[in-house]
Amino acid sequence: MKRLGPDEFDKFIEQALALRARPRSATLSAAETRLLKRINRGLPEDCCRRYAQLVRKREKGSLTGAEHAELLKLTRTAESRDAERAAALWELAQLRRVPLRTLVKQLGIKARPIDG
Repeated sequence: MKRLGPDEFDKFIEQALALRARPRSATLSAAETRLLKRINRGLPEDCCRRYAQLVRKREKGSLTGAEHAELLKLTRTAESRDAERAAALWELAQLRRVPLRTLVKQLGIKARPIDG
């Protein structure tokens, strides 16, 4: 660099600063990737549709015994998936050394509305 003329040196500095100013793409570790996949995994669409159908039938009072058992099974499946998601969120927060609330905000996760 000592051999560069003033104009060449200025050009080199400009190029170096331009490189440094580029946004750095965040890369995830394998553990973060695994946890984010667990966090983002939802129920299959057909299960969600069937669950909604059964809830509507329950609200109308037209649910059969077999449908009630199916609804309970789908509810347990959904709750189990939610518990897995919560555990993965907790692990990721610990891995990143941030409070869980901060992680949830960073990921843009909003609470689901509670149907009452």
